[in-house]
Amino acid sequence: MIEPRDACIDAEGIHLHYLEWDPHEILREQNAATEDSDNVPIVMLHALGATAESWRLVASELCQRHPIIAFDLRGHGQSEHPDVGYDLVTMAEDVIRGMAMLGLGQVVLVGHGWGARVALVLAARHPALLSHLILVDCPHVEPRHWPDMTRERFINETGAAKVYESRRQFIQAIRADMAAFWSTEVEQIVNAYIRDLPDGRVEEHLSNAHQRLIRAALWEDHALPYYSKLRCPVLLVPAAAEPQPDGELPERLENADEFSLAKGYMAQQVARAIQSCSVLWMPHTTHEIQFQRPKELAEAIGQFIQT
Repeated sequence: MIEPRDACIDAEGIHLHYLEWDPHEILREQNAATEDSDNVPIVMLHALGATAESWRLVASELCQRHPIIAFDLRGHGQSEHPDVGYDLVTMAEDVIRGMAMLGLGQVVLVGHGWGARVALVLAARHPALLSHLILVDCPHVEPRHWPDMTRERFINETGAAKVYESRRQFIQAIRADMAAFWSTEVEQIVNAYIRDLPDGRVEEHLSNAHQRLIRAALWEDHALPYYSKLRCPVLLVPAAAEPQPDGELPERLENADEFSLAKGYMAQQVARAIQSCSVLWMPHTTHEIQFQRPKELAEAIGQFIQT
């Protein structure tokens, strides 16, 4: 992996941490020739509970041609963890203020999972600031429409307190869900999702209280009206196969296959509502596309930006 610059800024009231990959610095370190480039910067937003580190594998593939900024969003990683402001609009405005402090004008915006929902809100509110929008496994299926789902159940599905006796215990727990594509690089990345406690234990950066606020905001948010407001080219990257013409939506959403099928149908539906939209189907992948197929994802983003 190519090492980024690690930095923080105060973005009009919110302390934001970010990683920066500068193609000129990278080429100089590699003793390669540098040249002036007007390639649009790429801003990357991580998924719920993750951090900017989650983009390391993809950014390493793209950073020799594009400047890349990956933010830790409010309540995550090394950014500030205030007790308020976890709705999607406030999150999107945090990113806008961070971009302004870094002197960024028009950018390519990439979001993963919940971060894709933040990116969607940002794109609908500030269309002039985006040249392209990439939504990686965005949760188009609103939780209010999940079979048998209630607001209380959705908000409180955060589980027990995310405290572990050691980093080893945390790695063992998270590795079980990523066994098919686990590597030393992935382990390095997910280690950034936790912090050390004074008693030797570790806990995840995103607290249960803040996660409940985020989930409450997701429940109240209506994503579908945003899609018709998008003006830049959009690439959808669902962790799903393209739906078949004779297929049917699942009656329940209780396992990975049912969610994947539903995600495919919703991606197909929202693509029709977007003025300029492409879809890259990613069958046989988990939600963590950026870990499982980073080179393919980076290549698709690079090619899409050139269109």
